[in-house]
Amino acid sequence: MEISIGGMIGLYGGMLCGLLGWWFGRKKARENRGLDELYYHIWQRARSYSWYLTLCAIYVFFSLIMFGVELSTAMVLGLILLTHLGSWAIIGIVLTINMTVSPSKQLSRAKVGLIVVACSFTFFTTLSIVTGNWLFLLWSILPNVVVLTTTLIPARKNTE
Repeated sequence: MEISIGGMIGLYGGMLCGLLGWWFGRKKARENRGLDELYYHIWQRARSYSWYLTLCAIYVFFSLIMFGVELSTAMVLGLILLTHLGSWAIIGIVLTINMTVSPSKQLSRAKVGLIVVACSFTFFTTLSIVTGNWLFLLWSILPNVVVLTTTLIPARKNTE
C-alpha cells in the first residue's frame, strides 16, 4: 500500500485549518461577549439533532449493504463524518438565525420543509442513478411525508 502525500496533507492540513478556525472564532466571540447561554443552547441543540441525522445515515449505509452495494470503509466513514459535521453546522446556522433575528426575517417552517424535501429527493434520486435500482426512490417517501406533515401542521402557540 502506497502512502499518499496529498491525502496526508489534506487530512491533517484540513484538521489543522479547522482547529485554527474554531480557536480564532471562539477567541473573537469571547472578545465580543458572544459566548453566552444562548450560544451554548443553540449549538448543544444543533449537536443533538445532528446525532439523529447521523443515525439515519448509518441506517442508510446498513441498508445499502443489505441490498448488496459494495462500500469501502473509508468512503462510509467519510460520509458519516460529513453528515454529522455538515448537519451540525447547517442546523446551528438555522437555529442561530431563528433565535437572533427579528420574526420577519426568520426562516419559515415551509421554507425549511421545502429545502429538506428537495435535499431528500435529490439524495435518493442520485442514489437510485448510481446503484441502478429505482426502488431507492421509494425510500424518499418516508422523509418527505414526515417533513411535509410537520410543516403543514400548525405550530402550537403558548397561551399563558
